[in-house]
Amino acid sequence: MRLLALLLLLSLAQAQRLGVIGDWGADTPGRAQVAALLRHEHAQRPLTALLTVGDNFYPKGAVVETFLRELPPVPLYPAFGNHDAPRLWEQLRRFLLERPYYRLRVGGLEAFFLYSEDGLPAQRAWLEKALQASTAPLKVLLLHRPLYSSGLHGGSPTLRSLLEPLLRRHGVALVLAGHDHHYERLEVQGLLHVVTGGGGAGLYPTRPPVPWSRALAVAHHALFLEVRPEGLLGYALDPGGRLLDRFLIPTRP
Repeated sequence: MRLLALLLLLSLAQAQRLGVIGDWGADTPGRAQVAALLRHEHAQRPLTALLTVGDNFYPKGAVVETFLRELPPVPLYPAFGNHDAPRLWEQLRRFLLERPYYRLRVGGLEAFFLYSEDGLPAQRAWLEKALQASTAPLKVLLLHRPLYSSGLHGGSPTLRSLLEPLLRRHGVALVLAGHDHHYERLEVQGLLHVVTGGGGAGLYPTRPPVPWSRALAVAHHALFLEVRPEGLLGYALDPGGRLLDRFLIPTRP
């Protein structure tokens, strides 16, 4: 038992812990509650960074510094959505980015951010080269519009046809998106997709779950990812700290 406890502590010590939020930058009680959840979780066990799946500031993308100050004091790496598009230049400048698509390495995980609102063919060419060059055992794609979703917007056939063959060919483990304001985990031919659009904007009802849906909740929430030696642990919590979903993606040999 002592050895098992020691191994568990060593695993946690090696883990990189990320928070993920989407559709969050709205002046609502939900946003404030999710920000409080993130601060609480960071105090319990520090987060390495925060990632977003877009719609960072409602309604038209103007940066609101007070919203950012309510988040834990860790680096924030955003994707950008349709509500960010009118002031995209302002957000790029604020987050010190030259363009709205880029890559980020965190321990054994590499995250690839795409801008789903414009210029996708060129971004696909960039993504293919970036995936080919990646040595990370865990690869994750972040973008605003989901490939699959049971929400009101639903999944994008255009994104599926453009990206799915590439993601499968290069062993991408997880696709994170927002746009639909709920939480959902889906599995399509072994590839996990998570819609995490409950960061604070008004929640949307969902349609009947699509066949690939494995977990669904209409609730404000944050998603947490732990990059461990054995794989990628993901779990979603609502503002009260209740577990909405949990999954593990083993590291490929």
